[in-house]
Amino acid sequence: MTRGVRNLTLGLSGLALAGAAVGAVALTRTPRVSADVRIIAHGERVDLDAHVVAGKYTVFDFYAPWCPPCRVLGPALERLAERRPESLAIRKVDIVDWTMPVATQHGIESLPFLVLYDPQGHRMAAGEEVYDALARIFGNAAREVNDATHVPAESAPAGDDGSGGPARTRL
Repeated sequence: MTRGVRNLTLGLSGLALAGAAVGAVALTRTPRVSADVRIIAHGERVDLDAHVVAGKYTVFDFYAPWCPPCRVLGPALERLAERRPESLAIRKVDIVDWTMPVATQHGIESLPFLVLYDPQGHRMAAGEEVYDALARIFGNAAREVNDATHVPAESAPAGDDGSGGPARTRL
């Protein structure tokens, strides 16, 4: 066997072993579960109980595309759902505008507005209480959600009370 043929054989053998190793890792890796996030309404009335996900905490995120705090909170909730796909579902409700039936039905007066159900389907919290409940349930993983709509006192916009409380878009 010539030196060139031997080197070629060794090179191809090494490549085949590397491919087998990559394939073995890919086969043994746990498939990534995607976040359980769905938009369930665009302004129309919606029965939240019908959209609760059994066995998971379900957060209903009432939002509107024109709401600046909603555009920050929504992605933070989705990232939390990506980190906890086995235990958290996000159901998004686009109120569209304040005149739509869903806003009146659920008494939405500020956005974003959250409602939380437990894995057994019982309503646990609504409004500001949801942030604390998520922190208790998911710990540090929920920190981004809690921080998403809070404005530090030193950077509070004009008209804010400077308390560092949540920034909300009000009716």
